[in-house]
Amino acid sequence: MQKWEYLFVDANMYPFGNKLISLYVNGEEQRDWKQGSLHIFVNQLGEEGWELVTLYHDSKYDQNCLIFKRPKII
Repeated sequence: MQKWEYLFVDANMYPFGNKLISLYVNGEEQRDWKQGSLHIFVNQLGEEGWELVTLYHDSKYDQNCLIFKRPKII
């Protein structure tokens, strides 16, 4: 049976443009990506085998939650 591993990404972006204010992966802040672009980060995850499963946008706080999965290597 196929097993999966999951990655949770919380991304806050500036209102105009595509620069990140903050980026957290599984609860850990990714300071290297501050001021970076979300689409570049997501493409990097794709290169590492991660597939975007869902995206939730909270318009009240302008926050994005992205959930990725990839086959678990046993």
